[in-house]
Amino acid sequence: MSRAASKIACLLLFVASMVSTAAFALTPPWFYGPLNPQIGTDTACLSSPPITETRVAGYSGYNYWPPYQPSSIPLAQLPAVGEVFYAKLVLSHPGNPCAGSAVGIELLLPAGVSTAISADNPAFCFARTPPNGSHPNNYLLINLGTDAGYGCPQVLTQGIQGLAIRAPNGGAGGGSWGMAAGFWLEFMLPLKSSVAQNGANQIYFRINPDIGVVGYTNVPLYVNSDTIFRSSLEDLSLTLDICTLTPTAQGC
Repeated sequence: MSRAASKIACLLLFVASMVSTAAFALTPPWFYGPLNPQIGTDTACLSSPPITETRVAGYSGYNYWPPYQPSSIPLAQLPAVGEVFYAKLVLSHPGNPCAGSAVGIELLLPAGVSTAISADNPAFCFARTPPNGSHPNNYLLINLGTDAGYGCPQVLTQGIQGLAIRAPNGGAGGGSWGMAAGFWLEFMLPLKSSVAQNGANQIYFRINPDIGVVGYTNVPLYVNSDTIFRSSLEDLSLTLDICTLTPTAQGC
């Protein structure tokens, strides 16, 4: 079989598998970029002598079509030109500064890539908080989209370098996202590319956890140029990485 014929056969088999499972919710895997293990430092609250620690860490990725691939992803499973896919950002806050952190976040996209937020494909914002006075025995998953103090932005405006992901209800001040020791945040944003991407360009998130402190997460973007007919994102069940942490947060 020629290389071209083999490629077409693989695409047809993939389309057939998608049609046969269209009636079921599919869980797309995620393609991840590297971990940024240290975005700023802080001094541990009330430590004496002072203890310097990592303030924030994070990583980002985007979904592709199932099944999961442990290494290289076949062409047919990558997002296609014009197809909506989700990018995600996951942040942890291992540091324990006395005042916590008010984190500013921006999304930096390659040329040809835009947000695709709509009623059918909304943005999602979640937090995982450690036990405290209001829930002393459990970690808690919070849907920030329904939180009176935060909300989840469905319109992204221009920030310093990219599109600002601001809490529409104010958050920790100025649309920033409040974090403290043991907190996690996870954002999922729908995107769309009008051109093929070969991995040379990256999706970046700009993280600003303190005045004058900026770090980035990144993931190389691959978008194929073939027209692929498959079910919409309405048939997909997006997964939260913060719900894989132990102990499992109440609400996951």
